[in-house]
This record gives sequence, structure tokens and C-alpha cells, in this order.
Amino acid sequence: MDNVEIYNCSQYDTWKAAIRFEGAVLGHSKISNSAIHHGLGIAGHITDSENVELVDNNVYTFSRYGLVI
Repeated sequence: MDNVEIYNCSQYDTWKAAIRFEGAVLGHSKISNSAIHHGLGIAGHITDSENVELVDNNVYTFSRYGLVI
């Protein structure tokens, strides 16, 4: 994804993040030049994954965590 706004997209008191990569081991994933903001939970959660690239993003105003990697 490039140049995307993700607004109010996580759930309070869960591990359901606005952006989540779990077990992404094939290929390449990239999020760049995007704004991820105003969620009630976690902005991004990356586990057991490879080749996930986050470039020039703004992550702000989340109730729990910004990024869990």
C-alpha cells in the first residue's frame, strides 16, 4: 500500500490491530507514505513474518500501542 489513510481501525483491549502481518513468509510486503491514526487498540502488529517493510509512515493517537513487532 502506498499513500493510504487508515483511520479508526483497531479494536480496544484485543490484539486486532489496524495493520496486521502474521505468518507472512512468502513474497514482499510494503506500506509506505501512509497515515495510520486514531485507533482504540494497536496500530500495527507483525509476528512470524519476513520481508515486511514500513517506510515513511505516520503512526499516532492509539490507545494501547503504536507498533508491536
